[in-house]
Formats: sequence, structure tokens, C-alpha cells
Amino acid sequence: MRFRSLTILLLSFIFVGEYNAQDIHLSQFYASDHLLNPSKMGDFEGDFRITGNYRNQWKQINPPVNKGITTSIISFDKTFRLRSQEVNAGILIAHDEFGGINFSTNKILLSGAYAFSLGDHNLRAGVQTGLVFRNSDLSAQTFPVQWDYPTGSFNAATPNQESALSPSLTYFDFNIGVQWSKQFGKLEPKIGLALNHLNRPRDSYFANDYFSESKERLRIRNVIHGELEYYYSTKLTIQPKFLLMWTAKANDFIFGSNFRYKTGNKVIPAIFGGVFYRNGIETNRDAVYPVIGVNYLKNFDLGFSYDVNISTLSQNVDRKGTFEVSIIYIAPNINSKRLTVPCERY
Repeated sequence: MRFRSLTILLLSFIFVGEYNAQDIHLSQFYASDHLLNPSKMGDFEGDFRITGNYRNQWKQINPPVNKGITTSIISFDKTFRLRSQEVNAGILIAHDEFGGINFSTNKILLSGAYAFSLGDHNLRAGVQTGLVFRNSDLSAQTFPVQWDYPTGSFNAATPNQESALSPSLTYFDFNIGVQWSKQFGKLEPKIGLALNHLNRPRDSYFANDYFSESKERLRIRNVIHGELEYYYSTKLTIQPKFLLMWTAKANDFIFGSNFRYKTGNKVIPAIFGGVFYRNGIETNRDAVYPVIGVNYLKNFDLGFSYDVNISTLSQNVDRKGTFEVSIIYIAPNINSKRLTVPCERY
């Protein structure tokens, strides 16, 4: 039973979405602009922003053998004004680990974005580059050759005969993105497009595969995202959002809405919450998840979400899913020379 559960988890991790095996993804995708689109660097009202994200997925399957998939991210971005032009820069450091087989991915990415206007249309363009380090503990994994028929179990002492495999992989990554937004009275829509792995980095653990014609390369991941700020009243803002991601063989679609309410309290000036649904366009439904959060002292947004699994995997996890938390700190802008534009939200 242990082997069956862990196998289901591993297959789901690989095949539910091809990009899932290569890229970090979050339920609160809008709370990590660095992962979403490099053009969104500086897309906030303030001087600089610090963002933290933590995600724990599928820990309920076959504990303690499986430790689930844990993701930890910290990022920073800041806006600079150069001769009345807005330039933004940021850095992201991320760690993603599949504890069942001690498979980990670490990323260090630098981003830059330029914001400008064409009439009353606001445009942003950004680039992102950095290094990705992937490691796999081969001793924590089992291979078909290690199956012991007399005992009906795997024997870790048996050589895996995979001498061609390398336990680590490092590659250079390059991403680009653009975003459009415009104010229509009480409505402010934003639409963004990003292309990830534009350089098609090599993705093979075979040690002697670097110069091989058959070496694996990451496919370009396409991202389209959108959001709408509807300032329904002076206290209530409705915030529908969607995210569409796809590669050559996998896709994912998330949509839902948050509702943000101003309380008038100095300590907790706003609260927010909503519901989102995730589904692969050509695959089965995946999860429904509520989101709740608070704004603390105007500068901190704390968000919490919990995925309720509704896929075919739900019978193995008792519909339990993923816990995720985000924290965003935006420093107030103390530069009086920064351009201020009146907005319906204030």
C-alpha cells in the first residue's frame, strides 16, 4: 500500500502537468509576481516590496515515507525613477523539494521591468534571467532492477545499475513578459503575457548527454494572466483573476475572485477572501480552494489558502490537499518626487 500510494503521488507529480515537474507553481499565483511575469516588477504603490510564499502539497499521502512537496520563496523588487522614467528591478530565491525522493530545485532569478504609458494605456515589459540548480538523491529512490521477487519488496542494497545518471543539474534560464492595463472609471483591468524557458535549457540527468543530439530540453511555457479591480464602493473592491499556462503537452487553468473590504480599523485596515478553481483544459478537474487574508498596518498583506482536492487523486488523500501562505510587505513611498495619479480606489 505504501508503494502504491507513493507511486500515485510520483506519477501525479510528473503527469498532471508537464510544467509541474519543472516549474514551481502556486495557488495564490497573484501573490508572487516574480513567478507570474517579470514585467510585473514594480507593479505596486510604494517604494519597495518584499514577498514570501510557502506551500506544502500532498503531505497526507503515505507519511512518514512521503514528506510531500514543499515550496519556499522570498523575493524583493524596487521601483527607480530615472529622468521621469520608471525602471524596476527585483530578485527571487526559491526552493522546491519533493520529499518522497529527495528531489529539489533551487532558483536564483534577477528581473528588470520598464513601465511607460501610451495615452491612457499603461504598458510594462520585463525580462528575467538566472540559474536553476536541481538535485536528486539517487540513494533515496528505487529502480525496477532493485525489486526482490522472493520478498515482494525493493532491496535498496541492490545496485541500481544507473551509473549514467548524474545527481545534479544546473542550467541558465531566460524569461520575458509584457502587461497592459487601463483605468475605466471604477474598473481597472490588467492583462499579461509571459514566455518562460525561452532559451530551451537542457534538462537531462544523464551525465554524458551534454553534447548529445538527443538531449532533453525544456519546452517554452506560455502564460496568460488577467485581473480586474472593480471598485464597487469606497469600502469594497471585487478582484476576479485568471491564469492560463500551457506547454506542448500540458496545460492548467485557474480562475476565481477575491473580495477586499476596508474595515476602517487602524491595525487591520482591510480583510479579503475568495474562492478559486483549478483545472487542466484537456484533463480532469484538480482542486477548489478558498482564500482568506488580512491587511496589517496598511503595509502587510497576509494570505492563506487550502486546496481541496477534487481530482481522481482525492480518494488517496481523503480530499485533503495543499496549504499555502503568502506575506507581502510594501514600504511606503517617501520620495515626494514620484508621480502620483488620482485613483478611484482612494
